[in-house]
Amino acid sequence: MSFLTPRQLVQELYIKPGDRVADLGCGTGVYTIELAHAVAEIGQVFAVDVHREALHTLAGTLDKQSIQNVEMIWADLEKAIPIDAYSLDAVVVSNILFQLHDIDAMLSHVAKLLKPEGQMLVVEWSHSHGGIGPHADHVVSEQKAEALVQKHGFRLLKRLPAGDYHYAFIALSL
Repeated sequence: MSFLTPRQLVQELYIKPGDRVADLGCGTGVYTIELAHAVAEIGQVFAVDVHREALHTLAGTLDKQSIQNVEMIWADLEKAIPIDAYSLDAVVVSNILFQLHDIDAMLSHVAKLLKPEGQMLVVEWSHSHGGIGPHADHVVSEQKAEALVQKHGFRLLKRLPAGDYHYAFIALSL
């Protein structure tokens, strides 16, 4: 099985120290932590989630690891993402599409956050996998995800191997 870890997937993004990035639907922050290392102390990471408990847990993890370049934001990605327009170099959207009621709304917000040529890493469940992943009715296929992303002004840059249970790709804002 080919599988890229969050660290390897973040390394596929063209980000550098000093960049501004966001982990949308950050959960416990596995991508947030990797992004924080990638942009270094001079960069900034926004960890955004609708679940306050996840942000609280992540804050404790960041404190234990002495990571200080992350700002926590409690927000519903489908309603608004309170980050300055056209200010981000990259965003990570991992394992959240299947949870959203309005993917178009979220992608519309993301398109307004990214600078031109900004990158979006999408990682998502490929199937239900017999109940390991989301309910089969909620799975967003790779083809559908790519079509939605393109509809919102992104172009596919590259597909990435993400293991037996997920797909991953990077898209650029135009």
